[in-house]
Amino acid sequence: MAKIVVMFKGQVVKEVAIGSEGIRIGRDADNDIQIDNLAVSRHHAEIYRQGIPFYLEDLKSTNGTFLNGALLNWKRGLNHQDKITIGKHTLVFMEEAKDQPGKSRPSAANETLCLTPEDLERMRRNS
Repeated sequence: MAKIVVMFKGQVVKEVAIGSEGIRIGRDADNDIQIDNLAVSRHHAEIYRQGIPFYLEDLKSTNGTFLNGALLNWKRGLNHQDKITIGKHTLVFMEEAKDQPGKSRPSAANETLCLTPEDLERMRRNS
């Protein structure tokens, strides 16, 4: 089971399980994780599963989404204990490997990625 641990100033605010539909993060109340801060866009980012790995995607936010300290330009695969920074909040991605509870799974970088024509077009525009 995968979840997000939402933290603010080093304190856990809440934990949110990632369901089969994924989760959306942003300032508006219709997000799964609402962060009420003007530095956060209305619909800032989302986490979803595509095949085996989970992915984090920035939804063209104004102030950006950071993954382990690096600005996320489009989308990236997530690994156990990755740190996502949105505004002043830190979100920690937690996932237990199915075959070895408590151990992280191998990096998503070695897995096959399936891209739609829309994904390819978006990559061309952002490069």
